[in-house]
Amino acid sequence: MAKRTAYKPQKKLTFIDIIKGNFLNRDEVKLYYKYFLLLFVLMMGIIYSNHLVNKKIKIVNALKEETEEYKSRNAYAQSKLIKVKMESQLGKEMLKDSLMTLESHPHKLLIKLDRDDAKSK
Repeated sequence: MAKRTAYKPQKKLTFIDIIKGNFLNRDEVKLYYKYFLLLFVLMMGIIYSNHLVNKKIKIVNALKEETEEYKSRNAYAQSKLIKVKMESQLGKEMLKDSLMTLESHPHKLLIKLDRDDAKSK
């Protein structure tokens, strides 16, 4: 035999009751607690999956920055390689013309003029 519950007039639900959590003691909530529990579990699952997505986004952004750093390093290394190739090619051309590379670099001479000498000229 089905259980019958007598209709009890309940007081009106107010905003203060919701904030305090008194709405959880009402008879309607006690009848449908399984659905409320299911909604709670689903919301927690959504929050957790959003948290995981945010972690993945941070990882992807860090990897993008790292790839940009490696791209700039690669461009710098390629420019250095091109310069080295040009220097070696220039060395080969110099050998064809029987020119030798310098062992020591030339010195720059600076000549200072006295002010009296500069005025007289």
